[in-house]
Amino acid sequence: MIDAIKKRVEEKLSGHQKRLTHVFGVYETAVKLAEIHHVNIEKVSIAALFHDFAKYDEIEDQVMHMDLKTIKQYAEYPVIYHAMAAAIALEHEFHVRDQEILNGIRYHVWGRPNMSDLEKIIFISDSCEPNRNFSDSEMIFEMATKDLNQATEYCMKISIDHVIAKGINPSPEQMESYHYYKEVNRGEIK
Repeated sequence: MIDAIKKRVEEKLSGHQKRLTHVFGVYETAVKLAEIHHVNIEKVSIAALFHDFAKYDEIEDQVMHMDLKTIKQYAEYPVIYHAMAAAIALEHEFHVRDQEILNGIRYHVWGRPNMSDLEKIIFISDSCEPNRNFSDSEMIFEMATKDLNQATEYCMKISIDHVIAKGINPSPEQMESYHYYKEVNRGEIK
């Protein structure tokens, strides 16, 4: 199935070489972290390869198979639609029903409280794959090899700071997730 998914992603993103390079960087990074943390490599591979599948789809296409509640919930934050749409596309095209894989895709943008290790790996890998052009990527990867929760919190903070720097308020869900992992790392949540 991995080869078929790779082929489909390459077809879909063929006009977006930089994004395709990013997707394969996330895939390679996620596999390395999965090996270190003993997470199912096939599941991680599927989620990593498909995470940005719908990135360049028109918003109308991204929301086409979503329920109205989800569309309204993220109306102020349409960046999330591509993640939701990619999970739906994976379900439809490849009949993947594994919620951990689908959640790895759905929540790769902001994360969420109480993520599985697979979800954390996809979230972190999206930030630290080697083609990212910011200085913290190597440090984030090193942190993630030792502690997924610490790296998750750090990546969430970077994402929030980035959004704020663009003059956008972080979403309530984004802030909730960040505070959750701050508490986890302080030992307040087990």
